[in-house]
Amino acid sequence: MIFKPGEMKESKKNPPTNAEFEVLEILWEKKKATVREIYDIISANKECVYTSTLKTMQKMSAKGLIGRTVDNQKHEYYALVEEANVRNNFVKDMINKFFKGSYSQLALHALGNSSTDENIEELQDLINKLKDAKKTNS
Repeated sequence: MIFKPGEMKESKKNPPTNAEFEVLEILWEKKKATVREIYDIISANKECVYTSTLKTMQKMSAKGLIGRTVDNQKHEYYALVEEANVRNNFVKDMINKFFKGSYSQLALHALGNSSTDENIEELQDLINKLKDAKKTNS
């Protein structure tokens, strides 16, 4: 039996909380997991309570972030949202909130806090690749 709430519209109104994001990262990696498996992974790194993990996952199911299957009383959960979409929405929201929508301001901020030239060189390589791709497409 499969329980799959209505399709989640990854709206900016209702992004995953930090706890929900932690669960999603586990599900993206493992593809499917029980509450116990997710709890065991989370509790290996920090103190948490099984019932809190269960409640978080119930809320995620209601929000349409995760779905579940039941086979012989074993409830397995899986992500209904794509990792790339969630990350992209989070980054866009952060850029809009802190950098007034300017990607270049984000890059300058990141480079200003960088302690190595390696990051600057990596960004320069990316810029060069983007310029080359633009020339090729023109």
